[in-house]
Amino acid sequence: MADALRALATINARFAPNFARTMLASRTAADAQAFAAHCEAKGFEFTTAWADNNIPYVAPLLRKFAQGRERIRYLEIGAYEGRNLALMDWLLPGQLDVTVIDPWFDETLNPEEKYLAVEPRFHRNVNKLGFPQIDVRKGFSTYELPRMLQAGNSFELIYVDGSHTAWAVGVDLAYCAAMLAIGGMVVLDDYWHDESEIGGPGVKQAVDRFYGVFGRYFEIAAVYRQVVLTKTGEIPR
Repeated sequence: MADALRALATINARFAPNFARTMLASRTAADAQAFAAHCEAKGFEFTTAWADNNIPYVAPLLRKFAQGRERIRYLEIGAYEGRNLALMDWLLPGQLDVTVIDPWFDETLNPEEKYLAVEPRFHRNVNKLGFPQIDVRKGFSTYELPRMLQAGNSFELIYVDGSHTAWAVGVDLAYCAAMLAIGGMVVLDDYWHDESEIGGPGVKQAVDRFYGVFGRYFEIAAVYRQVVLTKTGEIPR
């Protein structure tokens, strides 16, 4: 809570009106409750429920975004156990062509032993989802995204929840903005993290700086624990 209050005190002035509008909008816990029941019925092996705090805000946005779209090319950065991916499958069944990026355990750069169990748990959970196929890229987004841009990949919907250092988030945003189709939506998680887990500037600084430079090419759809942007124009590069 202290971290959130500290970040709120320094909220980007461009985001403040949208934060107020998002927080004052009517919302319900029904979606979160229904999704929790869905997870229990499916027998997923989730050990955390971080994404559930966002459901009352993001569920209406995503449903509205998906209306009239037959297929949506979807990129998720930072899959962990797959709970957010399960939410997306539940919210938008049969609509998503999915690409996921996550390093899980990496002997040099991400050597936490817990990830040795998280990755197989992710795959077991994904096997219970309704995606006919999924492109899983095991690696760091800062390495994978440049390859994807060079290959000509593009997406209509992107969910960014990878590294929380400002440097990595800045790299993610730059490449995701280039690959996001006009009219597409990017959801930036953990906006209030103004310091990363390893110290130094965090998500908030990167998002604020990114929007300060490229805001003219985006509309703000929502601001809460997440910032949701819709791309309105192609960014010169």
